[in-house]
Amino acid sequence: MKERGHDTKGTVPFYVDEKQVFRCPLTFITPLTWEYVRAYNFYDKNCFPNGVIWTRESKKYLTAMQVLSNAYNKAQKGRLDGKS
Repeated sequence: MKERGHDTKGTVPFYVDEKQVFRCPLTFITPLTWEYVRAYNFYDKNCFPNGVIWTRESKKYLTAMQVLSNAYNKAQKGRLDGKS
């Protein structure tokens, strides 16, 4: 939708962390980040790409999963506290 800013600046704002943005927030996410978000679903179920133990995973992968886990937990806490 043109007004939501997928390809260019839109006319209807989104609110991200209480700030107005005039681009679709999905356009801020890189393809690699999407892959990590997809991987987090498996990580959350203890399914690891390189086997059954986390010590076989790369530091980059583990850091990404930790960042996503922290963000997810923060969002959940906000929902429970009535902030979302």
